[in-house]
Amino acid sequence: MTGRTIARLAVTAAALAVGAAATFGSAIAEPAQSPLDTAIERLTATAGDDPAARAGVESTARAAHLITAAHLEQVAGGFAPFAYQAPTVGCGDTFFTLTAASGISGEAGSTRGIAGAPGTLTFQATPAVTGFPISSGLTVAWVNVNNGRAGIDPLDDLTDYHLPGLSKTVETGAGTIVATMWGTINYPTSLCVMTPTVGMFSVADEPLPSDPNAAPAQPVPSPSAAPGRPAPRSGTTDDKGAPGENGPVTPN
Repeated sequence: MTGRTIARLAVTAAALAVGAAATFGSAIAEPAQSPLDTAIERLTATAGDDPAARAGVESTARAAHLITAAHLEQVAGGFAPFAYQAPTVGCGDTFFTLTAASGISGEAGSTRGIAGAPGTLTFQATPAVTGFPISSGLTVAWVNVNNGRAGIDPLDDLTDYHLPGLSKTVETGAGTIVATMWGTINYPTSLCVMTPTVGMFSVADEPLPSDPNAAPAQPVPSPSAAPGRPAPRSGTTDDKGAPGENGPVTPN
């Protein structure tokens, strides 16, 4: 076998090896992206170049991955605070305070209080400051680790007096939601800067709608009367006396 033949065989073997590797690689499908990863990508794109928003998204993503890794996607609870009260600076005379934040999952019915409709989550911030805020710069980044929904929303709800309510109701759908809240709250005499805080919340499944075509429930017959027989009277009677007056009737 000449050197030229050996070289030709080596080139052929190398080409076959490359082709086999390409075929084998194409046969192995890329792992499907989870709804959580897709949601985090959308959040990152929404945050854009805003440093605060990007930091909030990164914090939310880290917490969400920890939740799913620990298999804590189904944690019950209609009301839950964020994991810790957020250190806040610039509020009032004390300068350093804490802001409590919470999430309230939606409920069915007309007496649900401050909770929203089923499939929603209401975020709320409560600074340790007296007085009414005049504007809100608070933001919440959230992701549903079960269905992949996500968003970055301002807490721009207004009260009946058209003042900032420091709250926001979002349509998360059922599942476990991980969220990060941060931002500013403007008061007449001060501007509060709230550092980020992270929380985990559970939103229950929406109740099944009632069937309008379902037959109405039938009344249950009283067990005191058998079919075809009159109901027994109270006490014992005979043909002449009042109930129980002369005792039972003895046939002749």
